[in-house]
Amino acid sequence: MSVYIKNAYAGQPGAAATLIYTCPANTQARVLKCTVCNDTTSAMTFKAYKVPSGESVGDEYLVYNDKAVGSKATFGCPDIVGQVLNAGDMIYIHPSAADQLSVMLDVMETV
Repeated sequence: MSVYIKNAYAGQPGAAATLIYTCPANTQARVLKCTVCNDTTSAMTFKAYKVPSGESVGDEYLVYNDKAVGSKATFGCPDIVGQVLNAGDMIYIHPSAADQLSVMLDVMETV
């Protein structure tokens, strides 16, 4: 068994639900850190989803629904941190406006 810690995503998602991580085949992953930073001068919101392998983004997979992040604030996503993903499971982020929130996701993968 091998364990890898990696930065899985760092960027500013577009206005649609954006796939930020898919657990690779023959792997299990645990989310170590997930932060959402608002660099704008007004409050923003986002939705986050943990979607099982073979499924599509939908309300039944919401982890956060219109979670507010204040101006110049950072949110640590405690309900995403610690999530265990099996092969093919996915994490999506859907911000209220494109390219306004900075998202970082770190995972530990076990192969």
